[in-house]
Amino acid sequence: MTDVLKFGGTSVGSAERILDVARLVRTRGGDPCLVVVSAMAGVTDFLVGLRNSSKDKERAATESKLDELEDRHRATLDGLVLSEGEARSCAVAIDEEMRRCRELSLGISLLEEISPRTSDALLAIGELICSRLVAAALRASGGESVWIDPREILATNASYGAALADEKETAVRVALRVAPHLAAGRTVVTGGFVGAAPDGSTTTLGRGGSDYSAALFGAALHDVGRAVGRIEIWTDVDGILTADPRIVPAARLVPEVSYPEAAELAFFGAKVLHPATIRPAVARGIPVAVRNSFRPECPGTVVRQDAPGNGVRAVAMRRGVTALFVGSPRMLLAHGYAAKVFSVFEKHGVPVDVIATSEVSISITVDEKASLEGVVRDLSEFAEVSLLPHLAVISVVGKGLRSTAGVAVRVFGAVGDVNVVLISQGASDTNVTFVVDGNDAPEALRRLHREFFE
Repeated sequence: MTDVLKFGGTSVGSAERILDVARLVRTRGGDPCLVVVSAMAGVTDFLVGLRNSSKDKERAATESKLDELEDRHRATLDGLVLSEGEARSCAVAIDEEMRRCRELSLGISLLEEISPRTSDALLAIGELICSRLVAAALRASGGESVWIDPREILATNASYGAALADEKETAVRVALRVAPHLAAGRTVVTGGFVGAAPDGSTTTLGRGGSDYSAALFGAALHDVGRAVGRIEIWTDVDGILTADPRIVPAARLVPEVSYPEAAELAFFGAKVLHPATIRPAVARGIPVAVRNSFRPECPGTVVRQDAPGNGVRAVAMRRGVTALFVGSPRMLLAHGYAAKVFSVFEKHGVPVDVIATSEVSISITVDEKASLEGVVRDLSEFAEVSLLPHLAVISVVGKGLRSTAGVAVRVFGAVGDVNVVLISQGASDTNVTFVVDGNDAPEALRRLHREFFE
């Protein structure tokens, strides 16, 4: 039974952290793991800054960034205290990647532009170096491990910056390159976030890319007949909590959530896990656990397709919301009116959030950063439009909420005198959602948490 372990940037942010990861993997026991590694904490953002300074022809700043990036990885290598041969091999790998990094930076400066393909080749360097260092640390701790370039196993299309995985081809490659090592008792280490287009060029997966890589590799192992116990996302938090602990100090760990509940919590502000990234695993019934690499004794949260139990699981909030109120007497019993309203949002590329309707009006919330000038102009041609900014969305998330008597009474009883701007319930069995003034949102969240969890 193989587990897939993904370690985020903070988990591998220094030599000390990498050694902790190596010990954690080494002492697990059982069958060998597939380890997926992010870039060291801050490196990807650093590479974005390097890319931008290269385009702006800021050569002094760019050279300084290149030296700093190389020095950080070399210092990390020194801190791992590897054997002479192992250290030399890693040093050569760092040299190769940094030479490539300098060539890409120079190319961007000469052309004064950044193609998506070049950007991906540059942004992948953090994962390519860090995963090699983790593999070396594992071997130094006494484990038998092998490093595999993620571009050799993760097949994608050529949508640079947000590549889509070719799951069938990835399964073929995993069967050829990964499965034999696991069968021989060797732990496999590779980078997350990075893949290869059909022509072999480097691609990246976009937001949550390393989590997505782990889920894709777990799904691929499943598809080629190797049993996968679970996928573990190791990060710097204990798991999914009943509320944001920065707002609700009494928030506590949620042991299990269903995939729909995790999706709702992520959408409404709990950013521990982006649910789209784990879809390949959930579709195959592979549980996904969120664990804290700084507190490995904590059991974390397990996301599975159908976690047992009904009722409220957590409460979440998202600030920075604007509400639009669109009304017209012509809406009464009118055919296609709602479609006409929402076609305006589609035309201007503005995603909608919470929706509530009455006989002659539609209330819609959007991110307050969205450009609404064109939306309001077009809507005003056939309706009256008003805006209310500086709002927050509060969501009570759980299972079977639509069919559980008394949930709404408890929700709005707890909120009490906090003014509710609009309410949405019934579209999903996993949430009760309402909108309040942004200043009232923290207190509303604390009251809900006291009602359901304290």
